[in-house]
Amino acid sequence: MQETAHWLTPDPQVHLLAAAATVSGTQRLFANDPGTAIEGGQVPGMCAILDHTTRP
Repeated sequence: MQETAHWLTPDPQVHLLAAAATVSGTQRLFANDPGTAIEGGQVPGMCAILDHTTRP
């Protein structure tokens, strides 16, 4: 059975999940192909996702 953060309402839970997924995805981008991630514009896209998910 999967545990959830019962002290968080569903909206903050989704924001937390999106932020965690974006951070781990950014690490994978840099680990697999840093040049393409930077030059291909993927990093600014990931930063935009983080900016959006961390807004109050």
